[in-house]
Amino acid sequence: MMARHEVPADFGFTPEHELLRDSARRFLEARCPASEVRRLGEDPLGHDPKLWRDMAELGWLGLVLPEEHGGAGLGHLHLALLLEEMGRVLLPSPFFGCLLAGIAIREGGSEAQRARWLPALASGETLATLAFCEPTASWEPDAVEARAEPADGGFVLRGRKTHVEGAASAALVVAPFREPDGGVALFAVELPAANARVEREIGVDATRRAARIDFEGVRVGAGARLAGDGLGALRATLLRGWAALAAEMVGGADAVLEMTRRYAIVRKQFDRPIGSFQAVKYPLVDTLVGVELARTHALAAAAALDRSPETAEPLARMAKALASEVYPAAVRRGVQLHGGFGFTIDCDVQLYFKRALASRGALGDGVHHRRHLAENLFGDA
Repeated sequence: MMARHEVPADFGFTPEHELLRDSARRFLEARCPASEVRRLGEDPLGHDPKLWRDMAELGWLGLVLPEEHGGAGLGHLHLALLLEEMGRVLLPSPFFGCLLAGIAIREGGSEAQRARWLPALASGETLATLAFCEPTASWEPDAVEARAEPADGGFVLRGRKTHVEGAASAALVVAPFREPDGGVALFAVELPAANARVEREIGVDATRRAARIDFEGVRVGAGARLAGDGLGALRATLLRGWAALAAEMVGGADAVLEMTRRYAIVRKQFDRPIGSFQAVKYPLVDTLVGVELARTHALAAAAALDRSPETAEPLARMAKALASEVYPAAVRRGVQLHGGFGFTIDCDVQLYFKRALASRGALGDGVHHRRHLAENLFGDA
């Protein structure tokens, strides 16, 4: 049963939040224009290692990790603002998977395990990812099928994880496994590893690479098992993932809205800008309302995670549900209002269209989260 919640009356913005957003926007606009997004979409690696190192120097990779382990120790409201700017430029980067891996270790690892892995994640020395999706396409904790079998003072891991972001480049993967007693534990597995096979997947969004990992009897030491409550840590990580992904999706939707608005100003029909016609103005206004509503939900979820995380689940689910509808709707309007040009590969809207499709299904779409909200908030009623 989800805890009762109230939307924060004050999200807690400070000049520090505004500084982060402004500096992130300037940096990302300079380093990640549409031409760079297209180039990296064709690149075998899929991201720029130099940009990754620069993001580490800015403190972004350890933004919400503890200061004692090399992180910045900031809150999820900071993270939401940063991810919105990343979504605005379609940043081709394994940042999201690495973020979730770091949160999982923070939530489920012992002090020694945090000290072992988190500094390398915050510095960018180690690229990590969270493998949460099963071959059934389910990512809910109750659906974990991969198994961890005790053996010789350690464990043997068996199973498959799919849609693992950045797995082909990752040196560390955190994944949930089912133990013999039926419980779920999180394991941090260093790659490459014997009997761990990584195969790239073909996805709709070339800016966010994924792969599947087959654990075919991978042997790990006892220290690979995160010492805390694995199920609780996984749930806490996924909760933060919903809020984070919703914020990123808001940035993408806002970018498409602005791109379409600019086109409607310069494109003329009958000697008038097409933006002067009601058939164009009204859909743009509807999109603006949707984007602002989704932004409010994403920021409310982030603020709740900072102030009272035990009450944040409904807000995070609402944020992801709404973003999963607003973002695809924005790109559909973008394609439509760009006319014949909007259907071509030369139009940048198609890049956002692909990201929207991939993000909508990741960690649950609107139907999935609304079903959970209805079951938990209203029960049999």
